[in-house]
Order: sequence, then structure tokens, then C-alpha cells
Amino acid sequence: MKLQLKKSRLLTRMLPSFVWFAAIGVVAVLFLHQSERVELQGIAYSYEQTINSVETGYIRSIPVSLYQTVKKGETLAVIKENTVARQEYEDASLQAQRATAEAELEQLKAQLRAAEDRFVADQHEHEIDVLSMERRMAVDLEQARLEILQIRSSLEPDRLSLKDLEVEIEIVKELVQQNAAEAYELQKAQTSHAVLKEQVMRSEELLAQAEADYEATRLRKDEFEQKVPVRPQTADRELAPIRQAILVQEKRIEELIAQRDIIVLVAPFDGVVNTINYKAGQTVVRGDSIMTVVKPEPEYVMAWATQKDIGRFDVNLRVKVISQSAPHQSFESQVSHMGASLELIPERLWKIPTTPEWGRSIKIPIQPGFQCLHNEVLGIKTLL
Repeated sequence: MKLQLKKSRLLTRMLPSFVWFAAIGVVAVLFLHQSERVELQGIAYSYEQTINSVETGYIRSIPVSLYQTVKKGETLAVIKENTVARQEYEDASLQAQRATAEAELEQLKAQLRAAEDRFVADQHEHEIDVLSMERRMAVDLEQARLEILQIRSSLEPDRLSLKDLEVEIEIVKELVQQNAAEAYELQKAQTSHAVLKEQVMRSEELLAQAEADYEATRLRKDEFEQKVPVRPQTADRELAPIRQAILVQEKRIEELIAQRDIIVLVAPFDGVVNTINYKAGQTVVRGDSIMTVVKPEPEYVMAWATQKDIGRFDVNLRVKVISQSAPHQSFESQVSHMGASLELIPERLWKIPTTPEWGRSIKIPIQPGFQCLHNEVLGIKTLL
């Protein structure tokens, strides 16, 4: 009985001490919590760039997927500078321009042959060796130039068609993997590509030979002109109209290549595909946003001080940024920029979801090593 009484008295004496220590613990916890209490909320932002279409056309392929990591220079989208509805018209127009160019080249060849016949007749009638040689070399040079032009008039359209087939093969491969196309469609495209590729290679060999012949002819003509002190200008005058016509044809082929080119959009930096707004086959207009790419690590926090709190913040003010998710992290930084006027605060930071708020923007650089995500909400408190 006495033992129980002693224990009761001991507990009675110790109880105030327990209460006192408990109160101290609660105060300490509250103090620590108060010390980490945030004054503002901000949003972590990574550098983001919008990838826009530079021409009106349709998307042939998008070889990346949402949230995929990409390297600088990696292909993001391939655009063809015409719409799907105009594809057949453009193909027909290409063939028509090709036929017209070939017909005009044949006409130029006929004019060159006529000029050559006149020069030969002159040679027999007058036996003027220097003049005849000068004419002969001038005709040979233009014939070599015309031969190059004729090969290119068929080679360049074939090269464009080959590019189209290469892109089409990649698209069909993706569709086959997704069970959206049959395997025979891929085989058909690959066969057409192989046939056209062989034809292009043969034409390229002919073009290389024609260019070599042209260069050799030009060198012979230059050597001849250097040996003759006073060179007659008769051939230059007589061939001037034909040379001008050949120049027109060369420019026409260059325009044909330019208007049918394929546009490849690439990643401007190492990053992550954050949004994709279009699919392969869809039409885009110049300036349309196809996708956005963000850098993998946020670079700054953007917060907004309401009108009543504006006076508490200024550039170079020291602040502490605190993560609001586990594991808890923090770092000290300072305000680097402040907005020049009030602006609408992002809805997710409104204290009352139905009541819009306005504030002055505050930009705070994120220190290296701090782990957070693009668009993550962070806490901010000022430091004295």
C-alpha cells in the first residue's frame, strides 16, 4: 500500500515536468515550421522553344514522341511544301514542266546545229582558220553545257521523287509497326525506291561525265584564246541568243528544285518534347506551332507579389526557395528581375480558385543541383 502511494506521489511530481518538456517540443516544432513558412508560391520554368512551320504544307512525318528526350540537331518533323489535296496536281505539274524543258532543250540543240552548219560553210568558203577554230570551240562549249542541262532536266525531278519515296517508306514503316498498313505496301514503296535510285545513279554518272567534258572543252577554249593575241568576236555575237536561252533553262530547273523541296525541322538544343500539336498527314500553315521542346532542368522560378506586398520585394532581395514535395529541398538565391507592371497571376496560384488575382512578377534563378520539374510549384520566403 505504501509502495503504491509512493509511486502515485512520484508520478504527480513528474507530471508537470513531462508537460513542460512536451510544451517545449511543441513550441520548437511550431518555430521550425514557422521558420519554413512560405510567403509566396512560384512556378519553376525551363527554357522552352516553340517549333513552328516555316512554310505552308503538310507533315510527312514526326519521328519523335511526346516527352521523348532529343539531342540538338535531331529531326523533329518533316514538312512537304504543298497540301495533300494538291499532291497529284503538283506531280502532274512537275512532269509537264519536265516535258516542256526537254522540248525547249531540243529546240536549242537544233539552233546549235544550224549555227554549226553555218560555221562549217563559212570555213569552206573563206578558209579563215582562226575564225573557224574560234567558232568551233564556242559551239562545242555550248553543246557541252546543253548536254549537262538536258541530263539535269530529268535528274532533278527524279531526285525530288526519290526524296519523297524515302520519307514515304519511313511513314509506311511506322504504320506497319502500328498495324495500320499492310506489309505489301512497304514492299511496294521499297521496290519503287530501289528502281528510281538506280535510275538516279545512272543519271548522276552521266552528269559527272558531261561536267568533265564541259570542263575539258572550256580549258581547250581558254588555251586557244591565250595563244591568239587578237581573237575574233564573231562566234560570241552569233551564239549570244542561244546562250541566253540556255541560261533561262538553267534558272527554270533551279526554281523547279526550290519549289518542291522538303523542309526538315530539327531540335534547337538538347531537351524534351513537351507538346505535340499535329500528326503526320495533317496540313499546316506557315507559323503554326507543331510542338514545343523544353530543356530538361528548370532554370528559374517565377512568382507574383500582390499589390499589397509589392513593397516587400525588390531586385537583389535574398530569398529562400523551398520544395513542397518529398524529398524536401531548399536553396538560397536572390531576385534577378521584376515585372514593370501588374499582370494576371496564373490560375493555379490563386488563393481562391474562383477569384482572379493580379501581381507583379518576380524572377528567381534556380541554383545548380536543385531537383525540380518544369511547371512545379515551389515555396518562397524572404531572408533578412
